[in-house]
Amino acid sequence: MFLHTENIAIHFGGLKAVDGVDFELKEGRLKSIIGPNGAGKTTLFNLIAGVYTPTYGKVFFKGADITALPLHKVSRMGITKTYQINHIFPSLTVFENLRIAAQSGVTTFNFWRTTASYREVNERATSVLEQVELKEKRNWLASTLSHGERRYLEIGIALATRPQVLLLDEPTAGMSVAETNLCAELIRKLNKSLKLSIVLVEHDMSVVMEISDDILVLNEGRKLAEGTPQQVSDNEEVQNVYLGGE
Repeated sequence: MFLHTENIAIHFGGLKAVDGVDFELKEGRLKSIIGPNGAGKTTLFNLIAGVYTPTYGKVFFKGADITALPLHKVSRMGITKTYQINHIFPSLTVFENLRIAAQSGVTTFNFWRTTASYREVNERATSVLEQVELKEKRNWLASTLSHGERRYLEIGIALATRPQVLLLDEPTAGMSVAETNLCAELIRKLNKSLKLSIVLVEHDMSVVMEISDDILVLNEGRKLAEGTPQQVSDNEEVQNVYLGGE
């Protein structure tokens, strides 16, 4: 298996935020995690990313047990996440933000070298600029970008670290309908063109149904349903709990 959990759980006192979930992401697929507020979506996300250590259960990536690894080590193995709130450097340019992220993969530095002399780092940042469609904003301060463009930049910062799995936490939050549609197109494009495995937490059901290969539905910390968008939308339990069915 590529990325999966086995009976993963985390309890905060008496609250069972995630309670025995088996999750699997196949390589190259785009999988969404959905559910009502408080279902455990972001918590499961953070268990996979190494933000939280589970109460019990395991996380495996390409056959390796990564359960106890901290966030930065999970990231170095190839699993990178974005956040609901933008994590960018507003006083730096778009390119400088991406270059800093690309530098995270460089393990040795010469104090006397200029950043411009790191050819591979600069080439990586330039490549990502094009991938997230910010090439024309290369020299703009990040603080001057629109809300949607800042979300693109954050996705770019994650891409600059060369992930094999990209974890996107509500990437369209706060966007207009037009911005949401464009962002959804970008995410699907990255998935297909880069053959990038993506896990998406998203509230906008039109986005989820449009771009997902597979969907996991959580409710009260447990798996409610799983399958293709069609299978999930046809599921009576999902309709009753999440989609507003009678």
